[in-house]
Amino acid sequence: MKLTNILGLLLVAGASSQQAFAQYEGDALKFSGTESSTTARFGALGGQQTSMGGDLSSIYGNPAGLGMFSRSEFAFTVGLNNYKNKSEFLGQSTSSSVFNPTINNIGIVFHSPVSKFGDNTKKGLVAVNYGIGYQKNNFFKNKIRFSGVTFENGLGDYLAEAANRDGASDPEKLSDNIVYGGWQGYLFDQDNTGKYAPNTYSDGDQNMNILRSGGQSNLDLSFGLNFGNNVYVGAGVGIASLNYKSQETLNESSLFADNGSPYNVDFLKSYNTEGSGVNFKIGAILKPVNELRLGLSLETPTYYDLTDTYYERIDFLNTFNTSVSQDQDFNFNYNLRTPLKLNGGISYIFGQKGFISADVNFVDYSTIKFTSNESATDRNVNNYIQNNYKDVVNFGVGAEYKVSNEFAVRAGYRHMGDPYVKSSVDNSVNRYSGGFGYRVGNYSIDAAVMVYDNKDGYSAYTLSGGNEPYADITKTTTRVSLTFGARF
Repeated sequence: MKLTNILGLLLVAGASSQQAFAQYEGDALKFSGTESSTTARFGALGGQQTSMGGDLSSIYGNPAGLGMFSRSEFAFTVGLNNYKNKSEFLGQSTSSSVFNPTINNIGIVFHSPVSKFGDNTKKGLVAVNYGIGYQKNNFFKNKIRFSGVTFENGLGDYLAEAANRDGASDPEKLSDNIVYGGWQGYLFDQDNTGKYAPNTYSDGDQNMNILRSGGQSNLDLSFGLNFGNNVYVGAGVGIASLNYKSQETLNESSLFADNGSPYNVDFLKSYNTEGSGVNFKIGAILKPVNELRLGLSLETPTYYDLTDTYYERIDFLNTFNTSVSQDQDFNFNYNLRTPLKLNGGISYIFGQKGFISADVNFVDYSTIKFTSNESATDRNVNNYIQNNYKDVVNFGVGAEYKVSNEFAVRAGYRHMGDPYVKSSVDNSVNRYSGGFGYRVGNYSIDAAVMVYDNKDGYSAYTLSGGNEPYADITKTTTRVSLTFGARF
C-alpha cells in the first residue's frame, strides 16, 4: 500500500493549515506499533515473555512475572541498531544505512517476602515484589535515499495541479506560500484558457534524502504477587513519552519548457511530534504443575496528548542565478488513543536443562482514535483508520538450552501481522533472533541479535492521476543487545 507522505500542498480553497500539513493516519499507525521492551535474554527468545516471568522484562510486559522473583535484582540493557535500506525509484536502485546506539531499558526489582510462621509458609501470599524501569519501545532513527528521472510527473506537474485546486485566477492571490513559490520560480504558468500548466520538461532528475530520529519510551511502575508459588498476579502503570523528527529534502533539476534554460529546486519538509501519555497493564501466570506455565496479560490503550510542528520551504535557482524562496509553518495539537493489546503465553520447563515458550498477541489497529479541535480532520482521519486498518494476531516461539550451570544458548522467531485491510505489498514482519547468557554467582551477562526485513514506500507528493513518483523500499534491521544484571 502506498504510504504517501503529503507535502502539505494538498490545499483547496478555504482548507485550514492544520488539515493541510499532515497525514495523521500514517502517524497514528506508526505510534501504535510499539512492543514491550525486553532484556537480551528474552530478546534472544524472540520477545516471548508472557508466561515465563522471573525477568526484568516483566516490568514492561506481564507484571505477574515479577511475583516469581525470589531475590532483588538490578539490570540494564544497551543496544546497537543497524538499519539498511534499498530503494527502487523510477528504475534506479539506491542503498543507505545508519547505526543507532541505544539504552534499551534499565530497571530494578525489589523482593519482599511475606513473614509467616508455622507449617504454611508456602501457602497463601508468599511475596510482594515491586519493579520500576525505563524502556525504549520504538525507534525512529533512519536514513533513506533514492533518485531517478521523472516522466510527466515532476514538481511542475504537482504544483500546477495544486494551483488549479486553489482556484485563484490571479497567481498573485494563490493562498499557499509553497504553490506561490512554484509560480515565482516559473515551474508552472497559465495557459491560454487561464488554467495552470507545468513549465518543465518531463525528464527531471529527482534526488530524495530522508533523515528520521527519535523514539517512544515508557517509565513503568509495576508489582507482582506470589500466591503459593503457583499463582502469580500483577499490575502496572506506565508514563509514555514520544519524540519523532523527520527532515526530508527533495531536489529536482531539469529544463524549463518555454526557453530550455536549466533550473534547480529544493523542497524541504521538517516534522516534529512530541507528547506524553499513560497506560496500564494487568496480568496473571498459573503453574498447574511445576513444568508448565500459562500466562495472560492485557495492556490498555495509551492515551497520548501530542503536538505537531511542521515546516516546509521551497528554494529555486535558475541559469540566470535568480533565486526564489518561500516557506510556511504550522502547529497542531491532538490526542491519540492507541489500540488495546491482549497477550497469551505458554511455557514448558525441561527441568534444569532449559525451556520452550510461545506467545500470541492480539491488536486491533482499526480502534485507533484521533481527536482534535478540527472536527472535519477527526472525521476524515478516523474514517480512514476504520476502513483501512484491521486486527492482527502476532505470534512467536523461543527456546533456551543450558549447556552448563553457567552458560545457556537461546533462539527465537516472531511473526508480526499486516495491519492493512488491502495492500499492494506484504507488510507483515518475520523476526529471527538468537543469543547466549552467562551467569556466575550474583552476576549475569546476556547477549542477543535480532534480524528482520520489512517493506515500505514513499511518495513526496500526489497527482490526481495516481502516477506520482513512488519509491519501493526494503528495510533490513539488525539489533544487537547486551544486558548486565546483578542480584542482591
